Amino acid sequence: MNDNPHASENAHAEQEVLSLHQLLARAIAAVDNMEEAFGVFGLPNLWSLTKPEVRRQVLLLAAWEARTATAAELASPTSAGQYAWVFTQYASLWAEQHPDGDAEGFCAGPHPARHAASSLAFDRDDFLLSLETALHLASRAAPTEGA
Repeated sequence: MNDNPHASENAHAEQEVLSLHQLLARAIAAVDNMEEAFGVFGLPNLWSLTKPEVRRQVLLLAAWEARTATAAELASPTSAGQYAWVFTQYASLWAEQHPDGDAEGFCAGPHPARHAASSLAFDRDDFLLSLETALHLASRAAPTEGA
């Protein structure tokens, strides 16, 4: 038995990130467009109740998985689309600089993407922008094993 409460909290937060990330991917796959996905499964309400730290990690994980998306695939005149493009560029550059790196390293590392994701995830006044950005990224994420 693990007597370290921080380890248990970290495992719970990690599971929350993965579950929310999978839910976003399923929501975007279940509908024809971004606008429909926005309301699927009560995502805005769920996103508003999610801790900002978890939202940040979801954004980073989705960016990592979408790092090979092209500008045309993420083309959107919206702020969320522009954020999504920037996040994929950060992830792509990080992957080039860390050829043996993985999602865990990218999501944990101190770099511009983490700072940008924090800024977006902790913005309580416009939290829907971070949700829309996460959905843009989820729509272009490479398929993951077990999904």
